[in-house]
Amino acid sequence: MTRSGTVARAEVGDRLTVTAAVDRVITDTAFVVRDADLTDGTLLVLTTGASVPAPPQLVTVRGTVVRFSHRDLSDRYRLGSPGPYRAFEGGRALVAQELTVRD
Repeated sequence: MTRSGTVARAEVGDRLTVTAAVDRVITDTAFVVRDADLTDGTLLVLTTGASVPAPPQLVTVRGTVVRFSHRDLSDRYRLGSPGPYRAFEGGRALVAQELTVRD
């Protein structure tokens, strides 16, 4: 489990593992997880891997912390319209290298 403040202390480029519940799916390459231990309670996860889990599945994501910029990441992750991402703009997001859905 992620300890309180871990995401807040993480620097861009750090490797991080987060276990949290899927809050909502934005696209097939972007979803939001929610957990009380996360900064502001939510974290945007970007993936190019297999299918995205559905709410409220529990997932463990291992990845790299990035500074989120819709403009810079949109093409690579096929993010679609910037509207759903406004709350995350300029903040930290997690680019998944490994995604495990918990039963």
